[in-house]
Amino acid sequence: MKIIRFEKAVYTLPLLFGSAAHNYRVAKIQKFAQSKYNLKLPIDSFYGAPTNSLWNGGRPPYYADSIIDDGTKQYYENIDAHKYLTYTNYCAGDYLDDPVSNLSLELLSKDDGVVITDERLHQYIRKTYPKLKTKSSVVKVTKEQPIKRSVDYYNQLLDIYDYIVLHPDDNINLDLITQIKDLSRVEVLIDERCTRNCRVRDLHYNINAQRNIPIEDRDNSILEQEAELWSKYCPREKSILLKNGKEKLDILVNTIDEIQDLYDIGIYKFKTSGRGSELKESYALKKFLHVSIKDERTRNTLEYFL
Repeated sequence: MKIIRFEKAVYTLPLLFGSAAHNYRVAKIQKFAQSKYNLKLPIDSFYGAPTNSLWNGGRPPYYADSIIDDGTKQYYENIDAHKYLTYTNYCAGDYLDDPVSNLSLELLSKDDGVVITDERLHQYIRKTYPKLKTKSSVVKVTKEQPIKRSVDYYNQLLDIYDYIVLHPDDNINLDLITQIKDLSRVEVLIDERCTRNCRVRDLHYNINAQRNIPIEDRDNSILEQEAELWSKYCPREKSILLKNGKEKLDILVNTIDEIQDLYDIGIYKFKTSGRGSELKESYALKKFLHVSIKDERTRNTLEYFL
């Protein structure tokens, strides 16, 4: 019986600084899989950020208390995976002295890392925390190349980052991916809940960034901008069912066949989205199990713990 679908694949999940309930459930799943099936689940890392970190990419709740202390160190040690702090606010370079963000980095080990958008933050982390791995974010490629990315662009990112994440629009562009020089350092987000070829994606990231900087520094019209973006411009919000019952939009959630195509050309690092709520975390975990566990009975058994 073949339990694992993609033998060489590893996954990163959005559970770092997420809900305690899902951290507990994943720990239970990991232990059960090991004892029942002698199976180490292919979870390579968890990603996320303290909710009151100014470098955070703007996921609710905003400015809730996140205490970085000995308890955080114990929390890190209880996680059976690498840890990647998601510091994807493109304004992060304006706040390099943020204490919460820095303290959370100090507690990481040499096998952990940071997901980065702001190049100023990247340079700062390379200098101040040289032991940590760095990963260029989806936000970075969207802000820098919102419409189209080239092979040269991705290869340039690989020259300065340990790992890179593809723009989700590029996940099915196998001609482009096969020209990237080191696929072992490329990660793919397999369940993005955005619209393919969205023309306002970077504007959503602008709002996320504004939400997570000090109130006195925010654009005063940010709430009005957000309401207008969702109601007038975001194609996902304007989605309607056509007369034949099909959705008008092409959502960027990859199928098993599309993931198989990526795996066949040498992509072995995958991540699921889902920061921000327990419901989104639950979707991310189910997506992970659906993709990684081929045997249906095993998968159903492990989902029992969710």
